[in-house]
Amino acid sequence: MSYVSRISRKIGDMANPLLAKGRRKKLTRTDFSIFSNNCWAGSVYRRYGLPYSSPTAGLYFFASDYVKFASRLRHYTATPLEFIDARDSRYADQLREKGELDKPVARLDDIEVVFLHYPSPEEAAEKWARRCERINWGDVFIKFSQMNCCTEEDLRAFDAIPFGNKVCFTASPRPELACAVHFPGYSERGGVLNDTDYYSRYIDLEEWLCRPPEIYGLG
Repeated sequence: MSYVSRISRKIGDMANPLLAKGRRKKLTRTDFSIFSNNCWAGSVYRRYGLPYSSPTAGLYFFASDYVKFASRLRHYTATPLEFIDARDSRYADQLREKGELDKPVARLDDIEVVFLHYPSPEEAAEKWARRCERINWGDVFIKFSQMNCCTEEDLRAFDAIPFGNKVCFTASPRPELACAVHFPGYSERGGVLNDTDYYSRYIDLEEWLCRPPEIYGLG
């Protein structure tokens, strides 16, 4: 994360408690569950001063694993976490490059979750379980971003998930993808490197979150 992004995030964190009440008034309801491939869902809940009604906060998935996760949310959130040594992860090389071999990593059936902002597997497991219990399956939103080894196949597979209230942040305009939202400035960088600090410039969050509730009926 760049120095500018760090400062922007700190300012946002300080402003959230002051602005959250006014922001909530723009929403039609506040008991929705947002699933995301990284910490984005947590940033949205903090923006509105809401409890985390989704386990996808303080963590991230590699892209192909997240597409599987989003396709079978009920299955994966009901599957016990199995913590492993990060050096045994199928993404060990990528984690080494990121300097994240000390982070808790867990398997969920055939996918993996990197608990980036948790100091221990115990805390990660406790918060994951608590937030899974809060999921409102009758009002779900799903977000993805072109990052963490995302391929063209991943983008198309996510777009094909038969669920309406979803969005995908992409590094270049992708009009052929129904759920794509372009994040300018990343087309030459192979992906959206930071989708957490400036997303309000590119998506009308209130409009998205005020869409009619959608029941997640997939496996």
